[in-house]
Amino acid sequence: MKHFVILFFSLVLLSGSAFAQGKYKKHQVAKGETVTEIAKKYKVTPYDIFRLNPDSQNGISEGAVLLIPTAGKVKSETAAVPVTEKATRISNPIHEVKAKETMYGLTKQYNVTEQELIAANPELVDGLKIGQKVIIPVKGSGVEAQAERAEKVFEKKDAPSYMYHTVEAGETKYSIAKQYGMTQQLLEELNPEVKDVLPLGYKLKLDKASVLTKEIGPGAQLKQDEPQFTMYTVPAKETMYNLTKTTGLTKEKIEELNPELKEGGLREGMVLKFPAPKTGGFITGKKAPGVVSLVDSLDVQGEKQLALLLPFNLIKDQSSEEETERVRTDRFLNMTLDFYAGALIAIDSAKTLGLPIKVKILDSQESKTSSAVDRLKANLVGVNAIIGPFFQSNVERAAQTLTNIPVVSPLSKEVGKPIENLYQSVPSPDVVRVAMLNFIKSKNANLIAVVDEKKLSSKQFIKNNYAGAKITDQMVTEELLKPLLDPAGVNYILLDTESAGKVSNTVRVLMKIKEEYKIQLAVFERTDVLDNEEVPLHLLTQLKMQYASITNDTDTPEKHLFIKKFKEKNGVSPNQFATRGFDVTFDVILRLFQPESFGETVVTKSSEQVENKFAYRSLNGGNYNSGVYILYYDEDLSIKHAE
Repeated sequence: MKHFVILFFSLVLLSGSAFAQGKYKKHQVAKGETVTEIAKKYKVTPYDIFRLNPDSQNGISEGAVLLIPTAGKVKSETAAVPVTEKATRISNPIHEVKAKETMYGLTKQYNVTEQELIAANPELVDGLKIGQKVIIPVKGSGVEAQAERAEKVFEKKDAPSYMYHTVEAGETKYSIAKQYGMTQQLLEELNPEVKDVLPLGYKLKLDKASVLTKEIGPGAQLKQDEPQFTMYTVPAKETMYNLTKTTGLTKEKIEELNPELKEGGLREGMVLKFPAPKTGGFITGKKAPGVVSLVDSLDVQGEKQLALLLPFNLIKDQSSEEETERVRTDRFLNMTLDFYAGALIAIDSAKTLGLPIKVKILDSQESKTSSAVDRLKANLVGVNAIIGPFFQSNVERAAQTLTNIPVVSPLSKEVGKPIENLYQSVPSPDVVRVAMLNFIKSKNANLIAVVDEKKLSSKQFIKNNYAGAKITDQMVTEELLKPLLDPAGVNYILLDTESAGKVSNTVRVLMKIKEEYKIQLAVFERTDVLDNEEVPLHLLTQLKMQYASITNDTDTPEKHLFIKKFKEKNGVSPNQFATRGFDVTFDVILRLFQPESFGETVVTKSSEQVENKFAYRSLNGGNYNSGVYILYYDEDLSIKHAE
């Protein structure tokens, strides 16, 4: 129980990297390479590459980095449905382009349209190349005759009626079944030929009676209604009060949607129904003061381009065994891959919202003192925003080199140089400390800071930012503390120490006098010293210890849904870097589709994603995130927002 409250809401952050078990390889695109050629090289399908690299559907360019699933470990997004007989295997024909062949010639040879060819081979928008492998969309295979027979059946009373869906690049059986409100099992029963593979261009048969859709006219394209509700599984320690805060609904409205609550109350494991959000799959609850929903003000006027400069640091001519070992042991690479995995979900969520975003993934090849930014300039022409590189010196170099493009620093906590087009998305340590002091000021509290003797800069920082603060570096006793307390007002005891003994001693003294004085324990931020066995956790919760944090450590529906989505795609829970990857990427994409320019949205709109708040402030010509949460340990071993 000792470590429970520290880790309860961040348990998923302790899971290993989604990529640390040898499931993936990295491939740097060579000049003239196509997705089909790369898929053949690694014995995977083009779809497998599209699934891990959604931006590749828009074409690939030299130097781009692709994640490739290891052969033999490619799996579908959902559990396989058991079958009793061997399924018929259908695969797309592959055509190797010869000299003087044209797109028109291929359409005639294979009886397909140019649009169908490009849908199956996005790189064809740049024209045919000699030696290029072209996927031919499936035509026939009994499907057209099947459709003709089905049309006759439509006229028969009580007979099943069918619609058809043409498979496009990047689609899965699961996503198609979900799109039409039917189960994957039914989809496979109607189309037994696709139990093994899902060919591009194949016409899937759909049972109209099982499809959730409005009545449509003849010849209209089948389209599912916007889902009205989303389901939420109640976690341990959930409260009705927290649900009203996070969803923005009243208790009465929640009970109206979920009548079972009136009978047995809120119980762990219950599945509750809430109005579906329009946020790419995550519940958007009541926002913190000053925070707006960027989704509510989307303004789509043409395609936008985003570039991710991530330090994959590919090594030329490295063997697959060496790559696997590096993925297993290189912590920096795993951090990069986790961030990338979260970013991919953000891109998917943006596309769910219908945002026309094109994303370039580039290897920044960086160390603390160098990067490939200068060499990548040609790949960044026309880009509307850049996320990365990771290291402060490199992201500053990118902003200075690409002066007309917003550059977002995704992970660095350094203040760095004030550059007009550089946006520091992580609040600096000083910003976090000031947020805690400002919160204490808002309570008109008497502040007593207990600081280590050697922390001279911390003592000065407190003096500079909190007039009238009383500071001591002595071991706290009742005799020392009582003369410093305000008998009539609120007294904040702020600990800034690396000594577990000093924390333990102070907490025990506060417990003795808390009935006599109004006492509030606080720290600047959670540190390892609070996890020491000397520090009694139950006393920290009884004192409702407050702390400042750049992440929202409370339990929220948004967090549960993100974890679920991430696990579906990657097989493991997201850590803090994966969540950060989602939050930064999704926030940047949403800001690109606002009525104002990116720079204007940063100044005028504060936002909140799964775990991070983005409240940028301009200072000395730079842009810095001041989004900090003030949280506290509650006696029920949960973490809540301080008010």
